[in-house]
Amino acid sequence: MKVNVTIRAIVICGFCLLCCGRASACDMMGACFNKEVDLSGLFSRFRAISEKRDPDGWGVAFYGDASATVFKEPTRAAQSALAEFLTANKLLRSKILIAHLRAASIGRPAPRNTHPWTRELGGKEYSLAHVGGADKRLWQSVTLGRFKPLGENCAEYLFCHVLAKIDEHRIGTWNKESFTRLHQVLAAVNEVQTTSHLLSDGTHLFAYSSSRGTWLSYVEREMTPAKLGRGQETNEPEPAVGVIVARNGHNLAEPGERWTRIQPGQLAVFKDGELVYASVVTR
Repeated sequence: MKVNVTIRAIVICGFCLLCCGRASACDMMGACFNKEVDLSGLFSRFRAISEKRDPDGWGVAFYGDASATVFKEPTRAAQSALAEFLTANKLLRSKILIAHLRAASIGRPAPRNTHPWTRELGGKEYSLAHVGGADKRLWQSVTLGRFKPLGENCAEYLFCHVLAKIDEHRIGTWNKESFTRLHQVLAAVNEVQTTSHLLSDGTHLFAYSSSRGTWLSYVEREMTPAKLGRGQETNEPEPAVGVIVARNGHNLAEPGERWTRIQPGQLAVFKDGELVYASVVTR
């Protein structure tokens, strides 16, 4: 499967990637657990990365149910009163979360150009963030279907393209066959740009590691489940089990943890805190 782009667009993209490679890369984190957990502390550690880099925006998408809740701003996360409020009040409770810190390359700092983005498809609300370089003009040369970007960020064009492909292939249920089809779509994208992605439909966390440049890794971890409502407390709740995914490990590792690298060109899919699919590695 190939992404239908012109030679001129590929040349433009290559130049952009060269320029982006000299700039500070964005940062990205995802989490997937079998129970709702309080991810505020984890996000707080992730947010601290922006004290020295990624000044142009931050965002989180998490799922309380089938609908994604999104907070994002075109400001440095370490200086954001909203980000501080979310962490201090332990409001980031979810089974699935995607977080992003932005170092702008294409598209000025603005809410519309800040990750993550969300769109509805097939009665599910998808969220996406990515790290790596691309060029908006390249993605203007492909069919985006019914999904239209609101901003100028090339990652939003990519998101619309991926959703259009999911729609085109009539993927309504996720299974081994449809995971493989998504991997083919992302691998085709990766032929013309170096990007890693975190995508979720509220049930799965899809993590694609670029075949060149920025890559992702994950670690298995146990956490205390979020507190239940009044009258539903248990004395000794079973721990929540899940995974944390990040670009190059970041500052999220606990002492003694061993992170697993998602190989270049590989798609890993997590559900209820477990790895349910890992594609054959493509390069």
